Amino acid sequence: VRKVTHIAPPDPDNTIIGSPVIDDGLIAYDYTALGLCGGVTNAPLTTTTEVYPDSPKATDELCNLGQVASVTSALDYLLASRGATGEL
Repeated sequence: VRKVTHIAPPDPDNTIIGSPVIDDGLIAYDYTALGLCGGVTNAPLTTTTEVYPDSPKATDELCNLGQVASVTSALDYLLASRGATGEL
């Protein structure tokens, strides 16, 4: 993602949208407890991507490219993480 757009810096309290930053631009929260769509199923792995166009550094094109980079990177990670049986 960083190759196509900037990563949002944390707020002064080291959070992004009120959630603790666990890695550069990365937060984790319980989808189910918050009633978000990622918690509707019992899927073992879920994710969401957010590329915010409200930054003066962002354009519509950069936001689209950031979303694509996020999804394809996640798929590359999952493919690389498969064991000899092909399972995650």
